[in-house]
Amino acid sequence: MKTRVVVHPSRVSGLARELDRIDEIEWVDARTEDDVIAALVDGVPVLLTYRWRPEFMQPDLRWIQSISAGYDAYPLDEFARNGVVLTTATGVHVSVAESAIGLVLALTRRFGEAIRSQARHEWKQIRGGEIAGSTVAIIGLGTIGEQIARRLQGWDANLIGLTRRPAEYQGVVPDIYGPGDMLEVCRRSDVVILVLPASNQTHHVIGAAELEALGDGFLVNVGRGSVVDEAALVDALQHGVIRGAGLDVFETEPLPADSPLWDMENVVITSHSAGNSPRYGERLARIFTQNLAAFLGEDVPWINRIVDGVRLDRS
Repeated sequence: MKTRVVVHPSRVSGLARELDRIDEIEWVDARTEDDVIAALVDGVPVLLTYRWRPEFMQPDLRWIQSISAGYDAYPLDEFARNGVVLTTATGVHVSVAESAIGLVLALTRRFGEAIRSQARHEWKQIRGGEIAGSTVAIIGLGTIGEQIARRLQGWDANLIGLTRRPAEYQGVVPDIYGPGDMLEVCRRSDVVILVLPASNQTHHVIGAAELEALGDGFLVNVGRGSVVDEAALVDALQHGVIRGAGLDVFETEPLPADSPLWDMENVVITSHSAGNSPRYGERLARIFTQNLAAFLGEDVPWINRIVDGVRLDRS
């Protein structure tokens, strides 16, 4: 008998094709979130989603495979009480690392200004800076942060990093700091790349003091919008405290039309799309397939299983 899986209507490229290849499942193609709820009420035990609604918690729900790496939106204590496993998509976000570097290039080489000149049919020769020889800080050295670091190794940049447990770090970044060193990291850096999840500990970790410490540098955020005090960032950009910002995530999404960030020459915006890639579905399906085997009782480990907010297994 095939395992029934309901899939949230907002899904990544190629996922439906990949799910069709998994013989062990019968997946419900939900068109609306009400369809998701109806399927769960009907006894579907597995949910594949990127978001949570309280109505999704039904008696027969046993496993949620998140489409995203973050899990701050999920009620972990409630899952634990109800015996629901949550697994994430950590490890599939290769494109986020590439997007982060793309935003760094857009800022240092001033591509944003060039594109605006193109729209005005204005021939304007712009002199950009270089990544080579600069100091690039990666704040958050999980899977994505490490992918960014590995890609930047050959760029002749000086890499530094900040992680929660610096003594346990075993990656490629040679110079590692802990959470209490944020100001020092900003002072040392020409570019700061944020790859942090949303949590009480990371809320507004970049504020006015950190932006002032960064000074004549650039800020890139491909983590979560809540880690930056956006009002402080706008003020810093308006008054030339920092040189520019490349932003994929924001405190309020969609970014309000009246946000001053839209019109700043020294800001490059992508609309929370750094993770979008035609290969996302393929990578997610590999994680889902192994987790399905674990769910069905086979002797394989779960990938990216979350219990009480702690990842037990890493891809």
